Amino acid sequence: MKPVLQSLGRVLPAIAYPAYLVRTAAFALATIAIGLIASAPATAQASFDRPGLLTLADPASTPDILSADRHVLIVRHARKISEDCNALDCPLGAAGESMVARLDTLLGEPDFDAVFSSSACRTVETVRVAGDVVQHAAAENAREMCGGGVAERARDDAIQDAVTSDARWTIVAEHSNTTCGWVAAIAGDAALSGTPCEGGRLDSSDYGDVFWLRRQADVWHLTVLEGVFDVSE
Repeated sequence: MKPVLQSLGRVLPAIAYPAYLVRTAAFALATIAIGLIASAPATAQASFDRPGLLTLADPASTPDILSADRHVLIVRHARKISEDCNALDCPLGAAGESMVARLDTLLGEPDFDAVFSSSACRTVETVRVAGDVVQHAAAENAREMCGGGVAERARDDAIQDAVTSDARWTIVAEHSNTTCGWVAAIAGDAALSGTPCEGGRLDSSDYGDVFWLRRQADVWHLTVLEGVFDVSE
């Protein structure tokens, strides 16, 4: 408050105004200053192209996120119709569909620049809300694509595509045993420490995490939004 009063004293001649007017004006200036400070984070979120995601990140990482030129989100597929359903054509269940709706809200508009998934229907259905899905083989011996056809590229090809692309926003849907491999391939094994991927793969009960990779000055960094789009069965 003291600097505000000093500034006010330079603007308003002290002999020209009663003390109560000076105090009132000083209070008004202080209120405006506090309002500007408080509105800064909201302004940053509003100007970011994916504000729904930014609001979930640690505020301390906001400046780094805002300065990144590329973003790759890695997610595990939403909940299946049954935990023991593991075929490529196994669909999402009711809870999985609710998870997709929640993820859609977080991702916002417009569609992502690139949308990748394994060729299993549960991964395709998870990220279809983000745009047209490009499928890669779920495994070397599982190349059948959801909806028909055969995947022409392997997972390593998809990873290379994601890394070398100039797409600002990419999202990838994978499995409990392959999600972490994507993160490590892009940001390095050290990035897995302290995350749900620390053991090299996700636990079978771990759903709804968003592994948010962002590139700053050609270096990839990781922010994990744990469980943000999970819906329990």
